Amino acid sequence: MRPHSQATQKLFLLGAIAILCVSTIVSMAQAQPQAHTLRAGAAMADITPKPGQLLFKSDIIRDPLFARAIVITSGNSCAVLVGVDQINMRKDVYDASLPQVVSITGCPKQNILIAATHTHSGSTSLSGGSPSPEIVTAGIVKAVTEAKSKLVPATVGYARSTVDLNINRDLFNSKLEWRQEPNPQGVSDKTLSVIEFIGPDYIPIGVYMNYGMHPINFYLSGVVSADFPGEASRAIEEHFDHKTVAIFTQGTSGDQNPLLRETQLTAFRRENAPGTETIGAPPPPPAPTPNFNQTNAVANLKAVPDQSMPAYRKAVARTGANVAMMGVLLAEKTLYLMRHEIKPVPEARLWGGQQLISCPGRDRTDTDNPVRENAMPPYKDGPDVTMTVSLLRIGDIYITGVDGEVYTNIGLKLKQTAPVNNLIFSTLTNGRANSGYIYSDDAYSHLSFQVIDSRLKPGCAENKIIQTALDLIHQATE
Repeated sequence: MRPHSQATQKLFLLGAIAILCVSTIVSMAQAQPQAHTLRAGAAMADITPKPGQLLFKSDIIRDPLFARAIVITSGNSCAVLVGVDQINMRKDVYDASLPQVVSITGCPKQNILIAATHTHSGSTSLSGGSPSPEIVTAGIVKAVTEAKSKLVPATVGYARSTVDLNINRDLFNSKLEWRQEPNPQGVSDKTLSVIEFIGPDYIPIGVYMNYGMHPINFYLSGVVSADFPGEASRAIEEHFDHKTVAIFTQGTSGDQNPLLRETQLTAFRRENAPGTETIGAPPPPPAPTPNFNQTNAVANLKAVPDQSMPAYRKAVARTGANVAMMGVLLAEKTLYLMRHEIKPVPEARLWGGQQLISCPGRDRTDTDNPVRENAMPPYKDGPDVTMTVSLLRIGDIYITGVDGEVYTNIGLKLKQTAPVNNLIFSTLTNGRANSGYIYSDDAYSHLSFQVIDSRLKPGCAENKIIQTALDLIHQATE
């Protein structure tokens, strides 16, 4: 063979190899999964009652109530986080708002988490009152609509810390009585979980906080307030000059009250206003527990008498200072995590799932003469309890949602057994189960009002919630 022929063959061979390499690289690039680049937007809508909607002239609107939303997109996927300053995520509100949120955003319903902060002062009356379900629904829709219109490139990150503000409230006291009182030996989850969404200007678009503690500081007091969740959100939002929306959600707070709590406010709306607090004096005998009915208790509340108004305003201010302290402490710990712990990333895969579960139900038969606590009421078999377990994955962050008030040990056991590290347990999320409190297996014998009034028979809910959440996590990681 001539030399120039050999050279020509080598050139052809090298060219073929080069073409093959380029083709392989192109094929590999085309085979790569689509980038999960994040975009996020956030907004909030006012749902505060009007002064003319207050029940009594002595009632007070202390601070505003809001519906807050964060909309997230990643590639062809999207998700929505909503927090509402209400005691529960009413089923009628959830059912009315969900299809509208789906229509506005194009997100599948399983990628949407709508949660209540559980403030016990988020209405002019514990039963009904203002804001109406229609106003709350409209607030959710408005917040989501505006959040979607503000989508910009974003990074996302997670961190957690501990905050010692909550305390177990199922107490078996020295008199061998079950009472709702502080129980320092009881289990608590003091984890504050934080998700941040940071914009291209390095200012947070949205912040998502989760902590388990009942917001009951203004319960039945005549005060409308978002309680400490609202204070925490407002502190974050004001810190960033209202360029940020901060959502607060409840952790497993079914058996958790504030450790530091003022308790006199409700008494002002009864017959006799409380006097100066005494320390160490024998407590008054507990009120008879039969004939306790929450609806009647609400109906029997009265306006604060004129002569008691100065003391009432003083008590409201003192309670308000305590609430502000709790909210600011949660906000400052959140800011610490954002400054020093969270390492945000620009890409995150989104995945959502939901699963209905059911457990045997029971109904109390002492409705004419109900006992509040420290006694086992009679029951009969009732309709099954249906609960919804949700999961939203944002990158390596997993948010589990349950539509009820869940006891602490259920959340702790899920966190201990889950194969993921960044796990949040959001309660009062995506509707309201017909369960009452969702107590843990170890609490079935507690004669606390939460357990005895639950519609759940013992031995089902804990295992089903945990197993369903684990199944959803496994699906999300496939």
